[in-house]
Amino acid sequence: MSFLAVDVGNTRLKWAQYASPQPGAALLTHGAVFLETIDDLAETEWKGLSAPGSMLGSIVAGEGVKRRVEEQMEIWDIAPRWVVPSAHAAGVTNGYDHPNRLGTDRWVALIGARHRVLATGPARPVLVVMVG
Repeated sequence: MSFLAVDVGNTRLKWAQYASPQPGAALLTHGAVFLETIDDLAETEWKGLSAPGSMLGSIVAGEGVKRRVEEQMEIWDIAPRWVVPSAHAAGVTNGYDHPNRLGTDRWVALIGARHRVLATGPARPVLVVMVG
């Protein structure tokens, strides 16, 4: 079954559907919409998509926007899973006093950077720069 990745920022929702939930899976389709139009996703951008088998999302726009996105996902019979920053995960330590205050986009970027480095050799320092 395919896999849907969703990134909800403060301005836009970006999404991509992959052939499977594995690293390196083939990209089937993707898109981006402004948050003002997310209430139409089920009737526009996502209308013709085959139902994904699973979904993982990152959201910084807040609970209200998250609920709106989940409403659009009701066209498929899948349970949305959302990344939540924690103190430790996947070999990465979150140094925030309150780990949930680190944005999920930054948390995912840190974990991804660590695993990309480890895939190319021994552990070493890495710098993640996010702009935007």
